[in-house]
Amino acid sequence: MQASYSLNSSELNINFLNSIKEMFQNKNIEIIITDHTDNEVNEYRKSISNRLEQYKSNPESFTELTDEFWVDTEKRLIERHQKRAV
Repeated sequence: MQASYSLNSSELNINFLNSIKEMFQNKNIEIIITDHTDNEVNEYRKSISNRLEQYKSNPESFTELTDEFWVDTEKRLIERHQKRAV
């Protein structure tokens, strides 16, 4: 199971934490926090949004995302986070 949240840090409270605990009862979880001011994140969102709109307008022409796409995406994200850690 996976969940993704986009919110302002001022919105974090005990209710948010409790909802996560409820969803993932007694499971080991990993929490990764990033800010959304990063241009790469915004560009990625636009790209995904555009692909979704293309699919909605013409599903027959939509191409499947390959394993290579996901491997490249994972590599870029890892590299970005490693640069931030330095």
